[in-house]
Amino acid sequence: MKLSTAIFTSVLAIGLVTGFTALPTSTADAGSHKVKGKIEKIKREGRQVYINGTKYFISGSRTNVCIKGACDGDRANLKVGMKCKARTNPAKKGGKELKKIKCK
Repeated sequence: MKLSTAIFTSVLAIGLVTGFTALPTSTADAGSHKVKGKIEKIKREGRQVYINGTKYFISGSRTNVCIKGACDGDRANLKVGMKCKARTNPAKKGGKELKKIKCK
């Protein structure tokens, strides 16, 4: 092993033990917004939902749908009147696509 590799791995190990990293630890919520409210209207078999008067989009592949604690839910199982909490995806559909939606 080269000396530079040994030094790099030692510094990296010390940094990880002390909690310091040069890399971001979480970028999941960067730029996303929280949405909370009841579903008022559903269109296109769950592809579009209205929460608090605002239309949001639900992707079949990029959106994680949780219904009553089960996160393997399908967007077609969403119903009007469900209480939901969600996070938006700022990079898709002008920030109106949901990353995750949890409903009861």
